[in-house]
Amino acid sequence: MPRWWPVAAVILAGAAFLAHDRLLGFTDYYGLFGNGVDALVYRHGGLTARSPEPLYSFFLFDSLPFTYPPFAALMFVPLSLLSAAGTTIAVNLVNLVLLYLVVRLSWRALGYEDSVRMRVVSAGSAVALTWIEPVRMTLWLGQINLVLLVLVLWDLSRPEQSRLRGIGVGLAAGLKLTPAFFIAYLVVVRQWRAAMVATVTFAVTIVAGFVVIFTDAWQFWTSAIIRSDRIGLISSPANQSVRGILARALHTQEPPMWLWLLCAAVVAGVGLWAAQLAHRHGRHLLSLTVCGLTAPMVSPFSWGHHWVWVVPLLVVSLDQAVRWGRWWAYLLPIAAAVPLSAWYRSYPDGVVAIGIFMTPGEPLVRTLLQSAYPIVFAVLIVVVLIAYGRAPTRAAVPEEEQVPTADRSPTMVMAPVVITSPVVEEGKTASGSFGEGSKDSPAPRV
Repeated sequence: MPRWWPVAAVILAGAAFLAHDRLLGFTDYYGLFGNGVDALVYRHGGLTARSPEPLYSFFLFDSLPFTYPPFAALMFVPLSLLSAAGTTIAVNLVNLVLLYLVVRLSWRALGYEDSVRMRVVSAGSAVALTWIEPVRMTLWLGQINLVLLVLVLWDLSRPEQSRLRGIGVGLAAGLKLTPAFFIAYLVVVRQWRAAMVATVTFAVTIVAGFVVIFTDAWQFWTSAIIRSDRIGLISSPANQSVRGILARALHTQEPPMWLWLLCAAVVAGVGLWAAQLAHRHGRHLLSLTVCGLTAPMVSPFSWGHHWVWVVPLLVVSLDQAVRWGRWWAYLLPIAAAVPLSAWYRSYPDGVVAIGIFMTPGEPLVRTLLQSAYPIVFAVLIVVVLIAYGRAPTRAAVPEEEQVPTADRSPTMVMAPVVITSPVVEEGKTASGSFGEGSKDSPAPRV
């Protein structure tokens, strides 16, 4: 990690903070923390779980239903003990911490040492990333997306031998169904035990819903689960999924089910294939990121803020710039960030539309902009297939072992210790002293 990165991260964080303050603010309605309506939906879901009121029949503010599995309502019960203001404050603080953890976990997954430099870069980057639309809208709405991302990223970035690996995936799927796609990923990369743990954990969350709130669980799994219209307008530009593209292309609210299922199956298959290729070549974070971005593509409805896996994507692109070691390499993360930024447009009636896919224009331009995130996904898939489509010519070197030595984590990369003599005592070998390694070296030689 270049020495100038902490300074750059602090400068970017300051610029992002100043932009929030001067442009849309922090607490005004369209400010970074000015809405929080989804946090209130979670609070009311937890409150409903404690009452006889039907969970999937109420509409908060007459328009916002609870769309998550019953297990999520149970997990939201603590929010029901807080006031509305307390809920939004708590959710905002948790989301900020989670955003920092996502960046830090991403660097750790790449094998970088958990140093002060890396933590400063992670903190500064997290603040700067609040101007990435999926992140900004997650914070603005008080959404749960970063919770799901941290659960999966923490879980699957651990060594494959880790005990109960897969439990984070199962819990995330219990909170929201989309992360269940990672179970298919675990099967594809043949991590059978993790796939089993994830499946069992997910099943336990389903059972917990039936045990505690049986009627609501029955309603969700038999009817509410298939009603994507409860989430939003399928043809909305904010629906950045295959189904949304089909609805807009066909000028309909309900694209043919067979066509959507066919297209979603093809996209899922290609996405899993690309993820498997990246995994086989030792690019584990890239593999997880490809899978994380495939999930919103095949989901029936994916708001822009569901695409928070673009955060690890940007970290991967920065890491690639470090590996290339050329100034022009930084054009890669810049190019990736441009379509993901929180571009906004203010209208005379005071409405602010956030996201490049909400930008008006000529029909062709508008069509491309309204598919901005799927286009980013498509480019990523093509790059991965071209780069890793061939079988490795040698044993794949995990990406954490490709990190520059100065940034490599000694806890993740254990180099072999070679002893020059069988006699070792009190810090000396038979020839007199240790070799070139030192306590600061990630690969000591003795």
